[in-house]
Amino acid sequence: MTIKRLVMLLVCAAFSVVAVAADIYRWVDENGRVFVSDNVPARYRDVATKFDTSASDISDSQRQEALKRADQEKQRAKASADAAKTATPRSAPVKAAEIKPPRSKSETDCEALIRAYRESQECFAPFKLKEADGTFRQDGAVREEAFQYCTSIPSPFNKCTLPSY
Repeated sequence: MTIKRLVMLLVCAAFSVVAVAADIYRWVDENGRVFVSDNVPARYRDVATKFDTSASDISDSQRQEALKRADQEKQRAKASADAAKTATPRSAPVKAAEIKPPRSKSETDCEALIRAYRESQECFAPFKLKEADGTFRQDGAVREEAFQYCTSIPSPFNKCTLPSY
């Protein structure tokens, strides 16, 4: 979340510099569509109105303050990411069992495979690595020690369908 804020702050700062450097105009074409740009086509120059962008101007002290806050956010995000890399799970998970035969006569082989897969996923969950913004990594990476506690079970869904309840 903090990285997103930093990026938005930098984008806003960049646009504020651009807004000062160019005049912004608004016009409506013959189809009723509204356009806002610093470059007005020749045929709309007579109907284009200039925006007053002075309300969005910021002072040098405001800019310095924003850069200081952005730097602080960046430092916090880095510290949080470093802490997440070295953190251990809150409680040691139970080692996921190997694929066991069906629990009962009514449980099918697919249900046993799905059960074992879900247990494996639950075991690995506390070890999942996160991005700096706090979201889980898209590649599903886990910390190395996860394999001391958990057994990796391949997904059964290529040969089994989800059970209907």
